[in-house]
Amino acid sequence: MEHIELKQLINMCVKGDIQIGKPIILTSKDRSQTTKVSFLNHLLKYNDIKQEKIFTLYFQILNIFNKSYEKLMKNKIFNEFIQHIKKEWDVKENILYKYDTGLNKSRKTIEELLENMNILCRQFRELNGKVRTNNMNDVIVEDEMIDGMDTFLDKVRELSGDINNLSNILDPIIEDINNLNIGTLLDLSMKDKSIYLEYSNINSDNNIPENINISFLNYIYILNLIKKHIIYYRRILSKVKDISDNMSKYVEESKETIKSKDNLYMINRQQEDIDTYLDGLGSEIDLESNIQENDLEDINNIEEDN
Repeated sequence: MEHIELKQLINMCVKGDIQIGKPIILTSKDRSQTTKVSFLNHLLKYNDIKQEKIFTLYFQILNIFNKSYEKLMKNKIFNEFIQHIKKEWDVKENILYKYDTGLNKSRKTIEELLENMNILCRQFRELNGKVRTNNMNDVIVEDEMIDGMDTFLDKVRELSGDINNLSNILDPIIEDINNLNIGTLLDLSMKDKSIYLEYSNINSDNNIPENINISFLNYIYILNLIKKHIIYYRRILSKVKDISDNMSKYVEESKETIKSKDNLYMINRQQEDIDTYLDGLGSEIDLESNIQENDLEDINNIEEDN
């Protein structure tokens, strides 16, 4: 099938020559066959965009939309009509989504995080197998096992940090999109070029795209795709966090079980418990002393009054 090159495809979306919500019709080279493909499938199948790159591509497309609209705002006819619609909706802020995702600066992408999660799961199974089968009476084996567990727990903590970093990037994006006045954009998606011209009482303007209404509709589609992708990412992050937390808890408990056979370790643990108890007891004694001193003052006050 003859497909649309990526640059041309995005340009057609921005100008409104194709509608993202409708299937794209492709024709075979000999013109004997046609097929319908969605915008997303066209990107994946014909433009060779990898699944893990789609989210970033959405922002690149959004940036091209924004630059196009900013250029159009220099056109008096376009600008006056946009201001008119904003006034109708009582909107003073920018109707476009200005973003700074920070994704390019992020130390880990979602895909890298998932791969690290898969590696940890394999290491967890291996570690758990050693705990079940190895002879823990062997001091050397025990030390190696504990070192392996410590290394694993460090990696889980690193993974948790990556999850938090990504959440801190994704959450503000969807919040900012939710704060946009989508009603204004939807209104513009129903206003074709003729209404712009009619508002300014002119017959033609070659600078305004013929399908400017579809252009705004495509803009809304892109915003919606970004929101949907973030919801998908949030669900993944939540699952990854639950799994990593459970693995961490299990390994910590297994570590305690192994170390419980170490007399020196248990003595130290008991000493820690004793110290904690004595510290708490000291606080209680101080509190009791304060109560007794306060009671004594009250008694003295009563005697003085008598």
